[in-house]
Amino acid sequence: MADLKGTLELLMKRLYGEDTQIRLRPHHFPYTEHSAEVDLMCYNCGGEGCPMCKNEGWIEILGAGMVHPKVLEGCGIDPEVYSGFAFGIGLERITMGNYEIKDMRLLYENDMRFLEQF
Repeated sequence: MADLKGTLELLMKRLYGEDTQIRLRPHHFPYTEHSAEVDLMCYNCGGEGCPMCKNEGWIEILGAGMVHPKVLEGCGIDPEVYSGFAFGIGLERITMGNYEIKDMRLLYENDMRFLEQF
């Protein structure tokens, strides 16, 4: 789990800058055990709270976890020898951070005036 956290911290720092902070919250995802929701300190307000982060100071960015041993067994991999981690992030979350988009709904409204900016 420490390798997973370190990998995610490095990825988020590369995507959002060296001052980026993350936190992991326990969560359940199928096929992983232990699982976590990964939050990013709000890049809009710096954790102070704003409409973008719903005044929480954190933005849910991705889900992650350790691959469940039963999944490894099902793939013919010995879980006593090997382990792995998995995570998934939505492209829209990366886009919002890179282009300072404050509301995800703008990406789905199909307003060409908005979309043609990119």
